[in-house]
Amino acid sequence: IVNYFLDSISSGDLHNEAQIPPERALCEKLGVGRSTLREALRILEMMGVVEKRSDGTYIHLQTNNIIKEAIAIDFAVGVTNYSELIELRNFLEVESIISAAKNRTDEDLAILEDLCDKAKDKLKDVQSYAEYGTEFHLAVARSTHNEVFSEIFEAIRLLMFDYQKNNMRNNDEIYKSYSDHLRLVRAIAEQNVESAEAIMREHLDYTKELYERRSMYILE
Repeated sequence: IVNYFLDSISSGDLHNEAQIPPERALCEKLGVGRSTLREALRILEMMGVVEKRSDGTYIHLQTNNIIKEAIAIDFAVGVTNYSELIELRNFLEVESIISAAKNRTDEDLAILEDLCDKAKDKLKDVQSYAEYGTEFHLAVARSTHNEVFSEIFEAIRLLMFDYQKNNMRNNDEIYKSYSDHLRLVRAIAEQNVESAEAIMREHLDYTKELYERRSMYILE
């Protein structure tokens, strides 16, 4: 469904600010159920491709790089290898937090603090918290002011969201993640590079431990 919309936009069949057909018509055309369609639209909304308004859902492109978004969705809906994602994050996120602590602006800090404030209200909702958690890591990447970092994190945004959503199962695990984010913000605010790096390594080790624990449980 997602690729159908991306292809339709690329070919010009759907243009920016066009209203998409009603759910019932789309379900009949694509041969899918409403729950599946809504999940696809939610992914497209996260990608910055559609926007829900009071009178319907519209194509609302927040980026002109459809190719990059297609790569991102391949990550999100393809065969997911979380072990490789963990390895990638262990490299990227440590370097990202070091650079963010050095280069962040007051505006970057305000964005990170605002995301933490919003996440605080979602500590009992795994999916909503995972969305804010993913945005937090993207905001850290943007705070590096390195376009390559930002582009890479944008490309794996949906995979990171899926990983976080499936990796946290209870309130204690969500709160631990939230607490780590607060500590990271404090280190970034103080531009304490060593502290930021240490907290990020601890945070990544914890999420890896959760993943390995889930995997062992599934194998058993």
